[in-house]
Amino acid sequence: MQYTIIALVFLVALVFLVKRFMPSKNKQHGCNKGCGCAMTNMENKGTF
Repeated sequence: MQYTIIALVFLVALVFLVKRFMPSKNKQHGCNKGCGCAMTNMENKGTF
């Protein structure tokens, strides 16, 4: 029974770490695609 609990905790921690360090494909960023969206957002705020 103890080994089952330890294995479960280990698997939960492993899933957490994998999700944390793997890049998400759903998030949209102002990236280096060349669209200029990041610069226009920064210019609208008045900061560089």
